[in-house]
Amino acid sequence: MDSSPIHDTAATRTGEGPALTPVVEPRWWRLFNAMQRLPVWSERWRRRMLRRAGCQMAYNATVCEDVFVGGPNLRMDAGTFVNVGCLLDGNAPIHIGEGARLGPRVLILTGTHEYQPTVMRRLPGKGNINLPVVISRGCWIGIGTIIMPGVTVADGCVVGAGSVVLKSTEPNGLYAGNPARRVRDLPVR
Repeated sequence: MDSSPIHDTAATRTGEGPALTPVVEPRWWRLFNAMQRLPVWSERWRRRMLRRAGCQMAYNATVCEDVFVGGPNLRMDAGTFVNVGCLLDGNAPIHIGEGARLGPRVLILTGTHEYQPTVMRRLPGKGNINLPVVISRGCWIGIGTIIMPGVTVADGCVVGAGSVVLKSTEPNGLYAGNPARRVRDLPVR
């Protein structure tokens, strides 16, 4: 066992050690997402179930109720927080870095599609594109933000409520709008 926050010995002492054999059947994900919507389940229960499904969850990562997780391609580092109603589609890896916070109803999309040069722009099963998303260390993503496939939100960024992030950001900036643009630099001590 390594000493990363994902396999922290404190997590092992509390019975929340590394993931067991992953369960990745779509039926399991439907059941998990249906059950975890209810506020009766604890953060610890959600963390354990996500680990059981193959996600990499730090010992103190928090996932609130009513969060849709689309598959096992999720990694949450120490001190991360995903608020109510978020959607993490899971077609490609999603990494939420240390101390990052996602506000309510944030959408992180990792899957998109090529469009065709015909009147039928989207043909079923053709041109699926899955790109990873990284929310780096210390970021704060505001309510209702949409983060598109292939985006890296750099260390220390704040993304304003309702923004649509189409391109990767530079560190320590405030981004807002549709599409999200750097509004100003943020101080770093």
